[in-house]
Amino acid sequence: MAQEAQQANHAKSEFLASMSHELRTPLNAILGFSEIIKTELYGPLGHAKYAEYAEDVFKSGAHLLDLINDVLDLSKIDAGKMELRETIFPVRDLFDDTMLMVADKAKGHARISVAGDDAISVMADKRLLKQILLNLLSNAVKFTPDGGTITLSAQAMADGGVAISVTDTGIGMSEDQIQKAFSHYGQIDSKIARTHQGTGLGLPISVSLARLHGGDVIATSKPGEGTRMTLTLPQSRVVHAEPAQLFSVG
Repeated sequence: MAQEAQQANHAKSEFLASMSHELRTPLNAILGFSEIIKTELYGPLGHAKYAEYAEDVFKSGAHLLDLINDVLDLSKIDAGKMELRETIFPVRDLFDDTMLMVADKAKGHARISVAGDDAISVMADKRLLKQILLNLLSNAVKFTPDGGTITLSAQAMADGGVAISVTDTGIGMSEDQIQKAFSHYGQIDSKIARTHQGTGLGLPISVSLARLHGGDVIATSKPGEGTRMTLTLPQSRVVHAEPAQLFSVG
């Protein structure tokens, strides 16, 4: 029975992974055409409500695409179809890119700073590491109250690897909540899930992508005391380290 269940689960993952193109293509068309309409590219719509509705269609489509991407990415990983495209790049590039992507959400809400003793370069799939860090940083922004702080850091580890951390002063989690957050399809709290829309797959996806690189994602948290999410990468991924500058935004 266990083998049959495993085969069925693998078949499900294979099916969802193969559906990637079929699901994303029509959604991208919806987004593209709704954006053309809301920007009145080919002339005025004739009524302000049309532009408002087009904006609603675009936002809903973008949200739906994010949800589908999460489900498909996890299924692709489970089916063993996620391949690494490795390049060498500095970790600070990840910080710059992800901070830029969450800048609007964090503005006037939480201060994001970057600190670390080393400017470390790694050999990895930059897009996938960026996805991991964006998941961790987005969660930190979501669950940090106004006036809070979020710190990104990269530190060389004793075993030669690197620890890339996102530390916040947010609501924090208990041990049970941490376990649930890392489980497939497990939201920490249904009330929180309704407030912050999403699939709850960000952390499981991040863990899977980290393990594809030979690393992991580790959580340290207490309710009311904030959370530290740490992406670890092994020594084999570290190219070199040199003194880094400290900088901040927010």
